[in-house]
Amino acid sequence: METVKIGSFNIQKFSKNADHERLKKLADIILSSGVDILAIQEVYAKVAIDNLLKYMGMNWKGKWESPDSKSASAAEGYGFIWNEQNVVLSRNRRGKVFEPTIHNQYPHKEFGTLIRNPFYGRFTLKRDEMCELRLINTHIMFSKSKSVNDSEDHEESTEGDISMRKKEFEVLASKILPKISNKDYDKIWGEEDEICRKPYTILLGDYNLNLRSSGAKGAILDDDLAFIIVHDERSEKQIITIQDQLSTLKKKNPETQKIEGYSNNFDHFTYDQTRPIETKSWVIDAPKDPKFFNGDFDEYKRLASDHLMIVMEISFT
Repeated sequence: METVKIGSFNIQKFSKNADHERLKKLADIILSSGVDILAIQEVYAKVAIDNLLKYMGMNWKGKWESPDSKSASAAEGYGFIWNEQNVVLSRNRRGKVFEPTIHNQYPHKEFGTLIRNPFYGRFTLKRDEMCELRLINTHIMFSKSKSVNDSEDHEESTEGDISMRKKEFEVLASKILPKISNKDYDKIWGEEDEICRKPYTILLGDYNLNLRSSGAKGAILDDDLAFIIVHDERSEKQIITIQDQLSTLKKKNPETQKIEGYSNNFDHFTYDQTRPIETKSWVIDAPKDPKFFNGDFDEYKRLASDHLMIVMEISFT
């Protein structure tokens, strides 16, 4: 049975200014997780990814891109980094490599366009080139207000902001994910006929929405969105969203002026559960880990993020 580990990490305001101490700590957290591919959100410059790769080891590669937008908040970039010992970028039979790119193709115009388009990458396993991972890296906008998006505190939500996030998620999960999943790219020549790779499509990232099962308060992803049935020209798809552990830091306690635990369950994975895979997911609890921050949440926020990294292990049956 083949397995692969995919991660997602909103690295708070990750920019060219990240110093040695921060880059070393981030690399240690990522490497200790054992992920093969990591989707990163809130990346403000290509050089931030380039600098992180210097700490990851010679087998790691990466790609950065930012969506087009008039809003500085919406234009915030994304990254993918991956371990080429285990996975590589997909290529067609003529050797052309599919580079990760901002996805701006909307199959259903009546839903409108997203405020911040996702970052789409295609990867194949080195052990099985017929298995393709199609990853849709997203960071759903927290608010329509630039001042709120740029603030340090993303806990207060308005009803309008939450409705906007749900609508954005619906477009990603029920329209873009199925359309990408159905795509037949360049066919590979088989012994008897032309065949296509087996695609496994996963939406992942910071949704700014909580699963009800997490116990987090407010900004709940409704049950009819956490599990969506899509009927299309190919099949029925059962689109499920997982990872219900808390993944963001609390505000500072006004009495102690320290961060003391977790608040929201904003980071998730979404996929079609009718595909023949087994999954499990978890958070990397680096703030509490004695190897890293040993309970010092403020130091974790300073050197890493206000989010935890999440991991999904996929077993192909």
